[in-house]
Amino acid sequence: MNFEEMLEARKAKKTIKARIPYGYFYKRLIDGKFSNFVEFHDEVADQLTFSRCVKADCEATNHITHKAQLHFTPNEGDDGVYALAVEVGNYLTLEQLVNDDPAIVAKNDFLNTTLRELFDIACCLNDQGIYHVCYAPSNILVRKNDNAVRLLCHGSFYTKTDQDILYDGVENFVAPEVFNGGEVDGRTDVFSLGKLIEWLYNSSGMPFELKKIVDKATDADREERFARVEDMRNFINKARAVRRTAISAIVAVAVALTVVGLFFYLLPNPEVVEYVKPVEEPIPDEMVEDDIEAIMGIGADADSATIAHIVELQKHKKDSLGVGEAKLRQYNAKAEAIFRKQFAKAADEILSEVYNPNEMDGTEKDFAWKTKQMTEQLTKKQAELMKATTLSPDRAQAISSQIIEQLTEKKKAMMSKDYMGIKKQKSEQESEAKAGAGAAKKVIEKQK
Repeated sequence: MNFEEMLEARKAKKTIKARIPYGYFYKRLIDGKFSNFVEFHDEVADQLTFSRCVKADCEATNHITHKAQLHFTPNEGDDGVYALAVEVGNYLTLEQLVNDDPAIVAKNDFLNTTLRELFDIACCLNDQGIYHVCYAPSNILVRKNDNAVRLLCHGSFYTKTDQDILYDGVENFVAPEVFNGGEVDGRTDVFSLGKLIEWLYNSSGMPFELKKIVDKATDADREERFARVEDMRNFINKARAVRRTAISAIVAVAVALTVVGLFFYLLPNPEVVEYVKPVEEPIPDEMVEDDIEAIMGIGADADSATIAHIVELQKHKKDSLGVGEAKLRQYNAKAEAIFRKQFAKAADEILSEVYNPNEMDGTEKDFAWKTKQMTEQLTKKQAELMKATTLSPDRAQAISSQIIEQLTEKKKAMMSKDYMGIKKQKSEQESEAKAGAGAAKKVIEKQK
């Protein structure tokens, strides 16, 4: 008895059985050693053809060397095969694994690794004319130490038995034609794998690139499905590659915008004098000279021409007569308030044009283009308001960055609903919502 078996013997006096479609999988202590067994359900084993099916399964799979294939030996009595002795190892069902630790589906690469291993063994079996038929979580075993996938009995050897009895409780994972006496082939496995993917992503939200593929795989009309598991795997790999490329493109656009912004910032630019049409009734000079408190009472919605007029008069007064430090701080505070309110209003409108359910229901290319336009608009608006209020570039940049971050958080909350017909993970929503706003923030920061 090895150390692991000694621990198991100490911990549990009774045997824990895991229900699988055709029986119970459990460990049994024999002569001081634990062995894996499958004890068939009576209603399954009592069928006249069942023993022949088990023997055919054993003979065919014992020659398969794929690491995901478990080998076994039938235990036969007077009434036929009643159990299986399975090769040594510490296994549990995929259903047990997820039920015991639901958070495992969110762990790094668990889902991708599990699906990759299942598709690999499925393709290997299909190439030899063998079909697992039922990829229910209770019909898939995993190794305890590393969660590596293992398969045991395969449904295509048991088509002569009563399928309603064999798959009682896991009917949702079995293609309709199996119960109708139809042909069992690659399309049958495609259907069951599609149902398993739905189950795996039930709590975490299926990525949008898988949604259409799974819909096609689980079509009730077998002719509408992928013809082979290999075809389904290829479509999934291509969809994921496209998604990775699109995300990389968005990141590249953000980096490019940052570099371009820095380039133009470092170039020596001639001063551009912009003509601003004066308001019909500009603030009179007497108001500046006699009552600075009245200026401080101007609302934050004042137009840019009015603000510019105030600034020029204040500069003139400072140059000729001087302005007290207290009054200057008061004026700067008012200028910042005007900048903050007007930039927040403009930024909210600009961000809303991109981050809304209608706009997000598009292609990655469209999203990247809209993000670029959004960044340019935010940068332009900051420059306009900075000039109008005569804020320093450092202060304007700091206020703009703060406002963009606050608005981004609000947009994330709004985008928590389903879009493109798929409920997405929170982490995925946040990363995509931040992508455009983060690019805009970086470009704005370079305007210092």
